[in-house]
Amino acid sequence: MIETKVETIIHKPVTEVYAYVRNMLNQTSYNQSILAVEAINKEATEYKIQIDLGIFKLNEIYKINEAVENKLIIASCTANGMKFTDRYEFLETGKDCQLTILDKMELKGLFQLSEGLVKMNLKSQMKENLHSLKKILETKI
Repeated sequence: MIETKVETIIHKPVTEVYAYVRNMLNQTSYNQSILAVEAINKEATEYKIQIDLGIFKLNEIYKINEAVENKLIIASCTANGMKFTDRYEFLETGKDCQLTILDKMELKGLFQLSEGLVKMNLKSQMKENLHSLKKILETKI
């Protein structure tokens, strides 16, 4: 299992950061691996998602398993060769928001052979994505 954790302080209120991240349609704006996202239910808890991880491309369902307003989002995706769970934690620090993202990925079958490469790429990619998210939110009026 690959566990990757990134965190940052975003100079915006928790409510604003949470609302932006909770709307999974925004992922194409800041996550370079996400090519397309489409809500497939009116509760916006399941999304059809296209992911390009370099080594493999996925067209799967990304499901929000738990959401606690302004505090936590847990979402997961299961594909043939892998399963991953993303945990977004939001913490109010004065007027700002500390955002922590923890990704747990389990590769299966032949995909396990690429675990070392995926692990290296995932950390740097998650840092870049978080930097993009921070920039979008902090420049937003």
